[in-house]
Amino acid sequence: MTNRPRRMAAAAAVTLVALTGCAQPGAPAAAPAGVDAATLLSTVLDQVYGTPQQRQAGQERMWLTMQSAIAACALAKGVVYGVTPYQPMRPPTEPAPGDLLGFAPQRADFGVAARIEMLARRGETPNPGLPAAADAQGGWFTTVESCQGAATAGERLSVPDGQEELEAKLVDLLGQVQQQVAPDLPGQYANCMKTAGIDAGDLSEAYMKVEQKFPPVSFESPSDPTALPEWADAVAFEKKVAAADWACRESRVGEVIEAAAADLQQFTTTNATRLTQVADGWNAMPGLAQTLRVTIKTTTAK
Repeated sequence: MTNRPRRMAAAAAVTLVALTGCAQPGAPAAAPAGVDAATLLSTVLDQVYGTPQQRQAGQERMWLTMQSAIAACALAKGVVYGVTPYQPMRPPTEPAPGDLLGFAPQRADFGVAARIEMLARRGETPNPGLPAAADAQGGWFTTVESCQGAATAGERLSVPDGQEELEAKLVDLLGQVQQQVAPDLPGQYANCMKTAGIDAGDLSEAYMKVEQKFPPVSFESPSDPTALPEWADAVAFEKKVAAADWACRESRVGEVIEAAAADLQQFTTTNATRLTQVADGWNAMPGLAQTLRVTIKTTTAK
């Protein structure tokens, strides 16, 4: 689940097709000799999605760029808006391309408890530019909200140029492989999860079931959500869903990934230049974030 939530902080992301063997028409070719499908998939995912460190650097790059644009817009209108240092909105996660059941990683949990606890313990704090006088705050919010459009140019900076198009191509390819090799997997998965007591037909639904199990938590001020009476049961449920998720598709994942080997090699050949460009972009991301960290003046929230 590769979501990119952003919170506008007014108040506070070989061609070896010849080796097709005896593949049936329309079916994926057999894995090329000497190619480890799982390793090839891991390499391609790193090129397309970057490493956890690189993805976090991309989020920081986007945050600082967008916040700086809002600050400049607000200042031009006579309002001070403070750019605060970047803080992650969620723990690092492994990519699950297209949330495809045959290619998503095994997880001990979905990161929901960790995310909620991290945000709750941190709490939200007012922007450094927010006036102390209550009667001046309304105008401040109005001005800052009017400047949100200035930040749109930074929205795509969390990933390298061309990444989204490359990701779409990869997900389309993997989706076709899964449909050809395991067309019954979604139905099998849904039935298996239901037997485990979880009404979820895919990974997105499983994630939503987990989120819904957690009690409401306010992030307005720092707090310890683990002290809530419902917390322990919610954490146990999250682990149960993650275990069931893997148990309900583990037996099929190997064959699906193996079937993708030839197509993945073709993908790396056909998109060699773009893969290199995107991978280079990810490699440069920590440096780009560091440059912004040095050049953009940030103010710690009050």
